[in-house]
Amino acid sequence: MADITIIIADDHPLFRYGVRAELESISNFKIIGEAGDGSEALDLINKHKPNVAILDNQMPKLTGIEVSKELKKSGSDTKVILLTMHNDKKTYQKAFEAGVKAFVLKDDAVLDIVDAINKVISGGEFISSNLTKIILDGLKYDTGNDQIIGLVNELTPAEKNLLLLISDLKTNDEIADILFISKRTIENHKVSLAKKLQLKSSKDLLRFAIQNKELFKEI
Repeated sequence: MADITIIIADDHPLFRYGVRAELESISNFKIIGEAGDGSEALDLINKHKPNVAILDNQMPKLTGIEVSKELKKSGSDTKVILLTMHNDKKTYQKAFEAGVKAFVLKDDAVLDIVDAINKVISGGEFISSNLTKIILDGLKYDTGNDQIIGLVNELTPAEKNLLLLISDLKTNDEIADILFISKRTIENHKVSLAKKLQLKSSKDLLRFAIQNKELFKEI
Protein backbone atom coordinates (compact mmCIF):
# COMPACT_ATOMS: atom_id res chain seq x y z
CA MET A 1 0.00 0.00 0.00
CA ALA A 2 1.44 3.35 -1.03
CA ASP A 3 2.29 5.90 1.62
CA ILE A 4 -0.13 8.80 2.17
CA THR A 5 1.95 11.91 2.77
CA ILE A 6 0.63 14.45 5.26
CA ILE A 7 1.43 17.93 6.53
CA ILE A 8 -0.09 19.19 9.79
CA ALA A 9 -0.48 22.90 10.49
CA ASP A 10 -1.68 24.30 13.82
CA ASP A 11 -0.25 27.02 16.03
CA HIS A 12 -0.52 24.84 19.17
CA PRO A 13 2.43 22.39 19.36
CA LEU A 14 0.70 20.11 21.87
CA PHE A 15 -2.32 19.73 19.60
CA ARG A 16 -0.07 18.93 16.63
CA TYR A 17 1.69 16.34 18.77
CA GLY A 18 -1.60 14.63 19.62
CA VAL A 19 -2.75 14.49 16.01
CA ARG A 20 0.66 13.30 14.84
CA ALA A 21 0.73 10.54 17.46
CA GLU A 22 -2.64 9.28 16.26
CA LEU A 23 -1.61 9.34 12.59
CA GLU A 24 1.72 7.64 13.19
CA SER A 25 -0.17 4.59 14.45
CA ILE A 26 -1.28 3.98 10.84
CA SER A 27 1.45 2.21 8.90
CA ASN A 28 1.00 3.95 5.52
CA PHE A 29 0.51 7.48 6.90
CA LYS A 30 3.73 9.48 6.56
CA ILE A 31 4.03 12.89 8.26
CA ILE A 32 6.42 14.92 6.10
CA GLY A 33 6.10 18.30 7.76
CA GLU A 34 4.55 20.47 10.47
CA ALA A 35 3.82 24.19 10.53
CA GLY A 36 2.85 26.68 13.22
CA ASP A 37 1.24 29.27 10.94
CA GLY A 38 -0.56 29.47 7.61
CA SER A 39 2.26 31.04 5.65
CA GLU A 40 4.70 28.32 6.71
CA ALA A 41 2.06 25.69 5.91
CA LEU A 42 1.55 27.04 2.39
CA ASP A 43 5.32 27.04 1.76
CA LEU A 44 5.64 23.44 2.97
CA ILE A 45 2.70 22.26 0.86
CA ASN A 46 4.03 23.96 -2.27
CA LYS A 47 7.47 22.47 -1.65
CA HIS A 48 6.57 18.89 -0.71
CA LYS A 49 3.16 18.47 -2.43
CA PRO A 50 1.64 16.15 0.20
CA ASN A 51 -1.44 14.07 -0.47
CA VAL A 52 -3.19 15.67 2.51
CA ALA A 53 -2.86 18.94 4.45
CA ILE A 54 -4.50 19.13 7.87
CA LEU A 55 -5.02 22.84 8.57
CA ASP A 56 -6.32 24.66 11.60
CA ASN A 57 -8.63 27.39 10.40
CA GLN A 58 -7.46 29.95 12.97
CA MET A 59 -3.70 30.27 12.44
CA PRO A 60 -1.47 33.36 12.39
CA LYS A 61 -0.57 34.94 9.02
CA LEU A 62 -2.97 32.84 6.93
CA THR A 63 -6.06 30.94 8.03
CA GLY A 64 -6.71 27.39 6.88
CA ILE A 65 -9.32 28.64 4.43
CA GLU A 66 -6.91 31.20 3.00
CA VAL A 67 -4.28 28.50 2.51
CA SER A 68 -6.85 26.27 0.80
CA LYS A 69 -7.89 29.15 -1.46
CA GLU A 70 -4.27 29.65 -2.56
CA LEU A 71 -3.87 25.93 -3.23
CA LYS A 72 -7.03 25.84 -5.31
CA LYS A 73 -5.86 28.88 -7.28
CA SER A 74 -2.56 27.16 -8.09
CA GLY A 75 -4.22 23.88 -9.10
CA SER A 76 -2.72 21.88 -6.22
CA ASP A 77 -3.77 18.24 -5.85
CA THR A 78 -3.35 18.32 -2.06
CA LYS A 79 -6.58 17.46 -0.23
CA VAL A 80 -7.35 19.93 2.56
CA ILE A 81 -8.85 18.87 5.88
CA LEU A 82 -9.95 21.86 7.95
CA LEU A 83 -9.75 21.73 11.74
CA THR A 84 -12.26 24.03 13.36
CA MET A 85 -14.00 24.94 16.61
CA HIS A 86 -16.36 27.40 14.96
CA ASN A 87 -20.10 27.29 14.41
CA ASP A 88 -20.14 30.29 12.10
CA LYS A 89 -22.16 29.13 9.09
CA LYS A 90 -20.53 31.61 6.72
CA THR A 91 -17.14 30.06 7.51
CA TYR A 92 -18.22 26.74 6.04
CA GLN A 93 -19.59 28.32 2.89
CA LYS A 94 -16.24 30.03 2.34
CA ALA A 95 -14.41 26.79 3.04
CA PHE A 96 -16.45 24.82 0.49
CA GLU A 97 -15.78 27.51 -2.09
CA ALA A 98 -12.05 27.38 -1.25
CA GLY A 99 -11.91 23.65 -2.00
CA VAL A 100 -11.84 22.19 1.53
CA LYS A 101 -12.63 18.46 1.36
CA ALA A 102 -13.24 17.67 5.03
CA PHE A 103 -14.29 19.43 8.22
CA VAL A 104 -13.07 18.01 11.52
CA LEU A 105 -14.15 19.41 14.87
CA LYS A 106 -10.98 19.99 16.90
CA ASP A 107 -12.53 18.39 19.98
CA ASP A 108 -13.08 15.23 17.91
CA ALA A 109 -9.85 15.36 15.92
CA VAL A 110 -8.18 12.31 17.42
CA LEU A 111 -11.34 10.25 16.82
CA ASP A 112 -12.15 11.54 13.33
CA ILE A 113 -8.88 12.41 11.63
CA VAL A 114 -8.05 8.91 10.31
CA ASP A 115 -11.52 8.50 8.80
CA ALA A 116 -11.30 11.99 7.30
CA ILE A 117 -7.97 11.21 5.59
CA ASN A 118 -9.20 7.90 4.20
CA LYS A 119 -12.35 9.59 2.86
CA VAL A 120 -10.60 12.42 1.03
CA ILE A 121 -7.92 10.12 -0.38
CA SER A 122 -10.72 7.95 -1.78
CA GLY A 123 -12.21 10.98 -3.52
CA GLY A 124 -14.92 11.67 -0.95
CA GLU A 125 -15.68 14.30 1.64
CA PHE A 126 -15.93 14.12 5.42
CA ILE A 127 -17.77 16.11 8.06
CA SER A 128 -17.48 15.41 11.80
CA SER A 129 -20.90 14.26 12.96
CA ASN A 130 -21.14 17.07 15.53
CA LEU A 131 -20.62 19.63 12.75
CA THR A 132 -23.03 18.27 10.15
CA LYS A 133 -26.15 20.14 11.26
CA ILE A 134 -24.26 23.41 11.78
CA ILE A 135 -22.67 23.26 8.33
CA LEU A 136 -25.79 22.28 6.46
CA ASP A 137 -28.00 24.79 8.25
CA GLY A 138 -25.72 27.44 6.81
CA LEU A 139 -26.02 26.12 3.28
CA LYS A 140 -29.79 26.03 2.77
CA TYR A 141 -31.12 26.50 -0.70
CA ASP A 142 -33.59 29.20 -1.63
CA THR A 143 -35.70 26.56 -3.37
CA GLY A 144 -39.06 26.21 -1.63
CA ASN A 145 -39.98 22.93 0.08
CA ASP A 146 -42.76 22.18 -2.40
CA GLN A 147 -40.33 22.51 -5.28
CA ILE A 148 -37.79 20.23 -3.58
CA ILE A 149 -40.49 17.61 -2.92
CA GLY A 150 -41.58 17.85 -6.54
CA LEU A 151 -38.04 17.35 -7.82
CA VAL A 152 -37.46 14.34 -5.55
CA ASN A 153 -40.79 12.77 -6.52
CA GLU A 154 -39.67 12.80 -10.16
CA LEU A 155 -36.65 10.63 -9.37
CA THR A 156 -36.52 6.90 -10.00
CA PRO A 157 -35.97 4.45 -7.09
CA ALA A 158 -32.40 3.92 -8.33
CA GLU A 159 -31.74 7.67 -8.28
CA LYS A 160 -33.16 7.96 -4.76
CA ASN A 161 -30.95 5.09 -3.67
CA LEU A 162 -27.93 6.88 -5.12
CA LEU A 163 -28.89 10.03 -3.18
CA LEU A 164 -29.12 7.96 -0.02
CA LEU A 165 -25.60 6.62 -0.52
CA ILE A 166 -24.32 10.13 -1.25
CA SER A 167 -25.98 11.40 1.94
CA ASP A 168 -24.04 8.77 3.90
CA LEU A 169 -20.82 10.36 2.53
CA LYS A 170 -19.93 7.28 0.49
CA THR A 171 -17.16 7.79 -2.06
CA ASN A 172 -17.61 6.95 -5.75
CA ASP A 173 -15.52 3.80 -5.25
CA GLU A 174 -17.66 2.69 -2.31
CA ILE A 175 -20.91 3.36 -4.20
CA ALA A 176 -19.60 1.47 -7.23
CA ASP A 177 -18.82 -1.55 -5.03
CA ILE A 178 -22.26 -1.44 -3.39
CA LEU A 179 -24.17 -1.12 -6.68
CA PHE A 180 -21.85 -3.42 -8.68
CA ILE A 181 -21.27 -0.85 -11.41
CA SER A 182 -18.20 1.08 -12.53
CA LYS A 183 -16.89 4.26 -10.92
CA ARG A 184 -17.27 6.05 -14.26
CA THR A 185 -20.95 5.06 -14.37
CA ILE A 186 -21.44 6.49 -10.87
CA GLU A 187 -19.82 9.75 -11.96
CA ASN A 188 -22.14 9.95 -14.98
CA HIS A 189 -25.19 9.21 -12.83
CA LYS A 190 -24.20 12.01 -10.45
CA VAL A 191 -23.95 14.51 -13.30
CA SER A 192 -27.37 13.46 -14.56
CA LEU A 193 -28.87 13.55 -11.07
CA ALA A 194 -27.51 17.02 -10.34
CA LYS A 195 -29.03 18.26 -13.60
CA LYS A 196 -32.43 16.78 -12.69
CA LEU A 197 -32.31 18.48 -9.30
CA GLN A 198 -31.22 21.80 -10.82
CA LEU A 199 -27.87 21.72 -8.97
CA LYS A 200 -24.57 23.05 -10.28
CA SER A 201 -21.89 20.81 -8.78
CA SER A 202 -21.06 17.64 -6.85
CA LYS A 203 -20.81 19.66 -3.64
CA ASP A 204 -24.33 20.99 -4.24
CA LEU A 205 -25.49 17.40 -4.77
CA LEU A 206 -23.84 16.30 -1.51
CA ARG A 207 -25.47 19.10 0.47
CA PHE A 208 -28.85 18.48 -1.17
CA ALA A 209 -28.63 14.76 -0.34
CA ILE A 210 -27.83 15.33 3.34
CA GLN A 211 -30.31 18.16 3.83
CA ASN A 212 -33.22 16.30 2.23
CA LYS A 213 -32.47 12.75 3.33
CA GLU A 214 -35.87 12.40 4.99
CA LEU A 215 -37.56 12.72 1.59
CA PHE A 216 -35.94 9.66 0.04
CA LYS A 217 -34.55 7.45 2.80
CA GLU A 218 -37.63 5.19 2.80
CA ILE A 219 -37.34 3.60 -0.63
